[in-house]
Amino acid sequence: MNNSRLTELPLEQLSADQRALFEAITGGKRSARAGSEAYITPGGGLRGPFNALLHAPHVGDAAQRLGESLRFEGVLAPRQREIGVLCVAAHWRAAYEWWAHARIARECGVEDGVIEAIRRREEPTLSDSAERLVHDFSRTLLDERQVPDALYADTVDALGEEALVELVILLGYYSLVSMVLVGFEVPIPDGEAPPFGD
Repeated sequence: MNNSRLTELPLEQLSADQRALFEAITGGKRSARAGSEAYITPGGGLRGPFNALLHAPHVGDAAQRLGESLRFEGVLAPRQREIGVLCVAAHWRAAYEWWAHARIARECGVEDGVIEAIRRREEPTLSDSAERLVHDFSRTLLDERQVPDALYADTVDALGEEALVELVILLGYYSLVSMVLVGFEVPIPDGEAPPFGD
């Protein structure tokens, strides 16, 4: 059942540009990993933020390509990437993003206690210093909208400039996704508990 503010766009109703985007999402690297059915609703539309992208395919395609690159072609380690994404989801209280990426984080080996601490916006216990810096840098940039010199220096020393640039772009990209999810009230799947209690 679609409770989003946007109408669900099933495949048979799509324009040529929308159909090309639908096929890029369901036939790209995302679906190679999870299967195309993971992205398709029972009504034949797209789940999560992807239905919104279909409504504006001229920008939706660029957004999904950036997301695919960050997820599947990036230099950040999978655990680092998912810690950053979870920080964004908690910051925005983006339920669908949290629901999707808490599962991905677990698959990448992020411990339940770490995931729960990030959800509660508490300091997680991270034994890996680079992962701890990813968390601290992400939270600081999201919450304070700036990063102190000492934290910047420590993070660039740990990650290198390429990975740090990727991290900042990742935080921006998933903030965009969160705004789509929150702005259009994209629901989590039926039967799932709201992660932020609303």
